[in-house]
Amino acid sequence: MKNQRGSVTIFTLAGIVIFFMMLIMTADIARLYAVKVQGRHALNLALRAACSEIDMEALADPEDPAVVIKTPEATASFHDVLRKNLDLNSSMYPNPGSICDGPVSVLYFQVINDPPFNYSYGGYSEYVEGVGATGIIEMPVHLSDLAVAFGQPRTVSIRVHSTVLSSINPNI
Repeated sequence: MKNQRGSVTIFTLAGIVIFFMMLIMTADIARLYAVKVQGRHALNLALRAACSEIDMEALADPEDPAVVIKTPEATASFHDVLRKNLDLNSSMYPNPGSICDGPVSVLYFQVINDPPFNYSYGGYSEYVEGVGATGIIEMPVHLSDLAVAFGQPRTVSIRVHSTVLSSINPNI
């Protein structure tokens, strides 16, 4: 009878340890997912800001009106909005309270004024049929000490990609 109580205690303690390990792992996965979602939203907003830098003279041309994005202004707007939404300083390093745990890298940014446009980055390729902007960013995120104890790296990088096309509503 005494041996059975000891084995129940050992199994209970082992179960509690496994439960807490799974809880910590779930928290790591949830944090990575939250950072990816917030990063995608920040990238989309930055690309929308870039697409809003439209050349009004080209659009108002009576003979050949065209939607043209001003590249220098679009690039500046993109970086400014991305920094604000991810709470980064001017060097793309996170401020205290940012979701990122290291400098954010803009791996690819392109204003598309001459569609159709085809590009590839790494193993990813995309065909774009309209005027717009596309970008890929990479954000470092620290994992918990438990993940490191199980052989995972301290920091993982999350890549986020998005493409936004410019649109003009003629009814406004």
